[in-house]
Amino acid sequence: MTAPSVESTAGAIVEPVAMLRALPGMDPLDVQVATMLVRRGAETGERGVAIVLTAMLVSRALRDGHSALTLAQLARQAGDVQAAAQHPALLSLPLRDERWWQTHFDASALVGPGQLVTPLVRHGGMLQFHRYFAAEQRIAAQIRVRLAAPVADAEVGAVPAFSIITGGPGTGKTTRVAATLVAMVTDTPGLRVALAAPTGKAAARLTESIRLRIASDGITAHASPEVQRALRDLEARTLHRLLSYSGDTDTYRRTAANPLPYDLVIIDEASMVDVLLLDAVLQALRPGARLMLVGDHHQLSSVDAGDVLGVLCRAAADAMPEEPLHRAVTRLTTSWRFAGDAGIGALARAILAGDGDAALAAGRAVASSEPGNGAALVRVMSPDALTSPLEPVIPHLERCLAATSPEALLTALDAFRLLTPEREGRWGVRGLNAAVERWLARHGRPVHEPWYHGRPVLVTANDYATKVFNGDIGVVWTHDGRTAVHFRALDGSLRSIAAGRLPAVETAWALTVHKAQGSEFDDVVVVLPPEASRVMSRELLYTAVTRARRQVTIIGTDSALRAAVAQPTQRTSGLATALGGSLLAAG
Repeated sequence: MTAPSVESTAGAIVEPVAMLRALPGMDPLDVQVATMLVRRGAETGERGVAIVLTAMLVSRALRDGHSALTLAQLARQAGDVQAAAQHPALLSLPLRDERWWQTHFDASALVGPGQLVTPLVRHGGMLQFHRYFAAEQRIAAQIRVRLAAPVADAEVGAVPAFSIITGGPGTGKTTRVAATLVAMVTDTPGLRVALAAPTGKAAARLTESIRLRIASDGITAHASPEVQRALRDLEARTLHRLLSYSGDTDTYRRTAANPLPYDLVIIDEASMVDVLLLDAVLQALRPGARLMLVGDHHQLSSVDAGDVLGVLCRAAADAMPEEPLHRAVTRLTTSWRFAGDAGIGALARAILAGDGDAALAAGRAVASSEPGNGAALVRVMSPDALTSPLEPVIPHLERCLAATSPEALLTALDAFRLLTPEREGRWGVRGLNAAVERWLARHGRPVHEPWYHGRPVLVTANDYATKVFNGDIGVVWTHDGRTAVHFRALDGSLRSIAAGRLPAVETAWALTVHKAQGSEFDDVVVVLPPEASRVMSRELLYTAVTRARRQVTIIGTDSALRAAVAQPTQRTSGLATALGGSLLAAG
């Protein structure tokens, strides 16, 4: 019996949609996007199947952080769907043949080369939704213009119109930024500077770090009172706040028509900035303004689509030394925090090098140094050797139980964190948080109420009314019958907010590595899933272990650690092609 053709399904427009909805394991959001698109173009038959599968797979790729799919990826992934689904309408189609796709794209009004506004854009061997294609083209164009601007003509000292400072933890990024700020504010009276970061937590840390660095280094000792006041008053904001984001309309008020008033914009934790957000920033800069991106391009990329800092740094590394993009990137490589050839520094270097043997060796080094210098403070422990994944953090939990004030609890909590790549399952955030709460219950701490005494909470939304932001961590404290959540302010003082006034929060004994990005803790326990994890990667593991200032413990099998080290995250992006470089895409 031959498989029915796609034309045999009743309903000319509904046909490919009905086929897509019948496939197992399809995400409803991706199906909805594909459905809207194919109905808009009234595509039917094999072409309708090609378009609906393309839209679904490009939508799925966006959720996985890719701003584009190569034609080869599309054909391979569609073939995988075909093999797994065994749907009769798909069995006879040559979905792994790139020429089949090209034929249908050539005949579809929904796919174009980018010059015209079509929902899907095909260019450089890639497929993208037009919104992301246009954003990457604008980013590339803006950066080209800024790289071509002569530094001598700059209004802001010797800082170029576009620059990047990249380096790992403790390599002096903040020191470099602070020194630049002092020099520029001193040389250019009235200079308007904006500090920003992707999250509220990162913005608060940037403000604190800059102020501490300027004060501790004494670099303003000979500056005028006006310069000192200008530097003291600098306070970082979230990028959404900088651009005056409106949740009601999902738009930014700061645009090319209403630009930002600043001469220099410095963005920290730039690895967390996605394609659409960087596009919005570049469009909102006024003519002549300077943009400086600061971050670690080896860290995890943004949660949303794109790997802009990584693409830019890799393209700069591939460029000739005399090329403007190469000169625009400053790479800081010496870590003053993780010195020596052992411990956290050695582990981080081994992970980035993709060397599983060296990573395991770093974890098995015998502790022979005092805590605090980043050496010999790494452990790799098999789950089978532990009665519970909580075993390494029990001393920290005991200090949390013993805390007699919110300040003492925050101090105890800041000293450690459980990190995991996943949210669900025993080894995910939910499972680890539940394990901690069971431990607390066994030790006399009631945990049945949502706002139980001593609960750490992670804020997951920005709230300008209460001045708490996505990424902030507070602790619940009950005293004299009043329950409030206490947060540490920039100056180290505590402020309390009634629990009912807070935006969305979640329990924070354990965090995903993504949520911990931009934070630091004395001791970190990284729990690797016992099974192969789709989200585990070299960059994720590197980000996790470098959250630790003093000690990192990895709970996982040797094979799980090797698999993570061997799996780099490679996001498919059109930005490299738009910049004129080579295509940086996963195979």
